[in-house]
Amino acid sequence: MKNYVSMFVMIIVGFILQTTLFRHLRIAGVSPNILVILTAIAGTMYGQYCGLFTGVISGLFVDMMFSSIIGVNIFIYAVIGFIIGMTNKMYIEDDLIFPTMTIAIGDIIYGVLFYVLKFLLRGRLRITDYLINTIIPELIYTIILGVIVFKFAHWMDRKLNPPEPVHLGVETKPDDEQ
Repeated sequence: MKNYVSMFVMIIVGFILQTTLFRHLRIAGVSPNILVILTAIAGTMYGQYCGLFTGVISGLFVDMMFSSIIGVNIFIYAVIGFIIGMTNKMYIEDDLIFPTMTIAIGDIIYGVLFYVLKFLLRGRLRITDYLINTIIPELIYTIILGVIVFKFAHWMDRKLNPPEPVHLGVETKPDDEQ
C-alpha cells in the first residue's frame, strides 16, 4: 500500500513539473515525459499491478487536462505500466542499466502508440518526421532525466521499505535459560 501511495504522490508532483517547469525547459522542441518515467519505474520496481495503477492514474491526469477524449492516454500509459511490470522479476536493486532500458522502452512504446492513435488513424503517414523530430529527441531527454528520477525513487523506496536484517541461524538464548 505504501508503494501505491508514494507513486500517487510522485505522479502528482511529476504531472505538475511536466506541465509547468519542463514546458519551459524544452530542448529541440520537446520536453521529457516524466509520467512515462514514473510509470516505467513503478512497473520495474513494484510489478505489473503498480505499473498499471501508475499508468492509469498518469493517463487520467493527462486526458483530463489536455485531451478531448478520455481514455487514449489512459490506454497508452496503462499498456506501458503493465508491459514493463512484467520485467519486474529481472530487476536488481543496485543496477542502473535495466531501469534505464525500461524507461527507454516505455518512452518508445508511448511514442509509437501516440503516433498510431493520434496520427496514423487520421491518415497522416509521415512516421519518419515524427520519429526524427519528436520520438528520438524526447527519448534522449527522458532517459537523462529518468536516471535522476530513478535514483530518487530508489532512495525513497529504501526509506519506505527498509531491507529486513538477515539472520544467519545464530540463535541467542535468553539470560534466564543460561
